[in-house]
Amino acid sequence: MYLGVDYYPEQTPRTLWEEDFRLMKELGVNVVRLAEFAWTMMEPEEGVYDFRFWDDIIERLSVAGFDIVLGTPTATPPAWMCHKYPEILPADEHGVTISFGARRHYTVHSETYQQFSVAITTEMAKRYGKHTRVIGWQTDNEYGHEKSDRSYSDVDRAAFQIWLKNRYGTLDALNETWGTVFWSQTYTAWEQIPVPRKVYQEHNPSLLVDFDRFCADGYNHYNKLQVDALREHIHPDAFITHNLVYSDMAVNQQQMAQDLDYVAFDNYPVWGGLPEPNRFEKMASDHDLCRSSKQGKGFWVMEQLSGAQGWSKIGYLPRPGHIRLWTYQAVARGAEAIVYFRFRAALFGTEEFCHGIIDHDGKPKRKFNEVKQIMTELNTFGDEINASNYQAEVGVYFDQENVWAWTHQPHSDAFDFRTEFVRFYGGAVRRQASTDIVFPGDRLDQYKLIIVPLYFLTNPTFDQSLIDYMEQGGHVIFTYRTGVKDPHNNVLPLTLPGKFAPYAGIEIDEYESLQAVQENRVEGIGAFEGQGSPARLWCDLITPTTAEPLAVYRDTFYDGVAAVTRNVYKGTITYIGASIDDAMIDTIYRQAFLDAGVQMFEAPDQVEVVRRHGETRDFVFFMNHDTKASRDVVLDASYKELNTNETYSGTVTLAPLETLILTT
Repeated sequence: MYLGVDYYPEQTPRTLWEEDFRLMKELGVNVVRLAEFAWTMMEPEEGVYDFRFWDDIIERLSVAGFDIVLGTPTATPPAWMCHKYPEILPADEHGVTISFGARRHYTVHSETYQQFSVAITTEMAKRYGKHTRVIGWQTDNEYGHEKSDRSYSDVDRAAFQIWLKNRYGTLDALNETWGTVFWSQTYTAWEQIPVPRKVYQEHNPSLLVDFDRFCADGYNHYNKLQVDALREHIHPDAFITHNLVYSDMAVNQQQMAQDLDYVAFDNYPVWGGLPEPNRFEKMASDHDLCRSSKQGKGFWVMEQLSGAQGWSKIGYLPRPGHIRLWTYQAVARGAEAIVYFRFRAALFGTEEFCHGIIDHDGKPKRKFNEVKQIMTELNTFGDEINASNYQAEVGVYFDQENVWAWTHQPHSDAFDFRTEFVRFYGGAVRRQASTDIVFPGDRLDQYKLIIVPLYFLTNPTFDQSLIDYMEQGGHVIFTYRTGVKDPHNNVLPLTLPGKFAPYAGIEIDEYESLQAVQENRVEGIGAFEGQGSPARLWCDLITPTTAEPLAVYRDTFYDGVAAVTRNVYKGTITYIGASIDDAMIDTIYRQAFLDAGVQMFEAPDQVEVVRRHGETRDFVFFMNHDTKASRDVVLDASYKELNTNETYSGTVTLAPLETLILTT
């Protein structure tokens, strides 16, 4: 198993290098990532390349016995380039050019920048591509992050118009598809079509989603340019990856992943000014996105948080046990390599308060010892864990284009797609069901149940797969706003939930969007009597046709109208018509999972349980994400502890932030 650190020798005095190597060896490091921000050092002026510094550090690391992952430095275009070729710079939604001075200050649609990027990538690959210690390459760094995904410059506008012409062929087809007759927006020349800069009201929804597709295609093309340049010169065993960021950016991570050998991910459960870490269900969904983006293949965590992070605001200090917990959560869900950010904190620059394994004084302390413990364990057992299988019974649908549609039309001032997605995803995680992400085109018949959260912008490929799945007896959970839009971001002229209405056994007569200050109430009926929840964000007013109501609305003029239903088609189809709380989600999921035969494990709040299946033994990860309280877990069998071989059965108490790995 690869275990490593992100190292910045250009930010570290040479006099410390050998001591750093010694400390890395003491930790158990076997791989180091380098160079992803070093363009100016490699090309100090146009067409003049100088790799002497990197020759030195790569040779020293190699002699010390470390393998190396090199990053292409294209996230940080040099000052000379931005000054001489200002057309490479992006523009914000107001049309204001983004200045040199931080990072990610380029637009992928600049052919000038594409040429410079291919050139530096090619020069690096020629020099180090056959080096036996350079085992892998990372293209760029965090595509689209920090609002760099959407650029609105004149360069982007010209490229967007060409992209639209290739997509639609004729202006008549574009005008018809977008419905530009609305508000007299009909275009009579391609040059009239804008990028969606700031307007008084809001842009056409079809234009907005097509612009996001254009931006995503641009990033895919830009990444492929680097991938192709690398493959021409690197040795065949070297891999190519990129450290993806999963958010509402106009980047389609799953599409991009198909051009990479591995998916990589930067795992920051907490950052900047956040007072507390993200919900553990969010991190679980991120890891599942990584694994599923590459059809179940293991992934790299290229940056694993190891200290308080922040730029102008310093973030949350990881508590004792947090680094180990977050590492094992990633490993349990498919991470085959862990690289910690960063080895040593910088003394200067924007990230001088991004703390690492070793802080500014250079002394190994608590975090160093925690990482050393982790690496000692994983250097012993990591390969066996990697060889075991993660087998999912529940698929959760995700499509980045659907995210974009929600981003542009969130309906409520309190709605955030990722927050709601994680809550509906979390219902499976809290039931300790094994989960995959499924994308359009993925097979569904391998899963016992499919969860389809917030399916606003439909996809015809997924629609047909899901209908086939239900016709074959598959079990499905839908949520509110299912089946609203076609792929062009236009509303479908169907009674909701559209083509899924006969399967769900319902019709939605009306609906109400609730703002942050509004709240209704949902109460369970029948078998769910006594279960109550606030209804926030959204309320579908459901008329059952063949479905059974499970919960109804209260405290509103539609008192008694169905809010949650269950229909027996060939499998069971559950429809959740409101933003109910976690407790009611968990109750509804439990019944749906029982109907589908999904394996569950009863665990206390804040405890995550993940199983992996090996040839000779299975691994079960028990992780208590609570920072203050212990949790008692009732085991379902007798187990051996991975490190000590101690026997565990009955009830085990997990201390705050404790990770316990048991084997069968």
